[in-house]
Amino acid sequence: MKTKIAIQGIKGSNHYKALTELFNEKEVDALECTTFQRLISAVVTGESEKAVMAIENSIAGSILPNYRLILDHQLQITAEYYLNISHNLVALPSQDLEDLVEVKSHQMALHQCSNFFSNQFHINLIEDVDTALPAQIIAQQQIFGAGALVPKGTAELFNLKVIAEDVQNNSLNETRFVVIEKQANTHPEVNKATIQFEIAHESGSLAKVLNKMAEHELNLSKIQSIPIPYDIWRYAFIVDVSFSNPIHFQKAFSEISKISINPTCVGQYKSGKS
Repeated sequence: MKTKIAIQGIKGSNHYKALTELFNEKEVDALECTTFQRLISAVVTGESEKAVMAIENSIAGSILPNYRLILDHQLQITAEYYLNISHNLVALPSQDLEDLVEVKSHQMALHQCSNFFSNQFHINLIEDVDTALPAQIIAQQQIFGAGALVPKGTAELFNLKVIAEDVQNNSLNETRFVVIEKQANTHPEVNKATIQFEIAHESGSLAKVLNKMAEHELNLSKIQSIPIPYDIWRYAFIVDVSFSNPIHFQKAFSEISKISINPTCVGQYKSGKS
């Protein structure tokens, strides 16, 4: 039986691309979700065994609402994957750049291709829920004057024409995806973890936590503040750490738990970077 895995978007989207590069395509069944809330709900209710979800981009930064969804539903990060992002502008085979009056895609894709469209005054940029869905609709409904920003390979799925390749602002563009599950499923080669904690409003509180990480040989690869719901202007911290020995992490987290508030291990997994 195939493993059902939820993604945001449809076949041809970056989420689908990440899914098929993380897992054997023949062994998984993608549950296509229009929103991240729907994706999370599928995992919580057991409709899907796990989910693949974008969590940050090397240019645009962290997707804080997705962190909040993971935390609020007490889910676990069990793996990560870094996908190189490239955007192609596509349309019907008979269309050229000057024929387009609108281009649709996910807001993140539009943001990452802003330079290309900065002098295309005849084109109206429209946000959509996904990178692949607008392309599918253009093909199905044979919409003239409309284009879509899609990942490489998506044009071929819908028999569309690539008008311009690699139109992203920066070729060094990666999105980090994480695998989300209800239960921790630690990889035998675990060398990375994500934790969340709050600290008291006292001088040096954060420094004490960071010092504990250093004492136990944890490498801090990311620290991100995130608002605490219903407690205005108070923030928690989400931290990614890497380590050579899981015991070092366990000892560090035990000590951090004593000097922080509401500490949570959001997941232990193998780093997606070699």
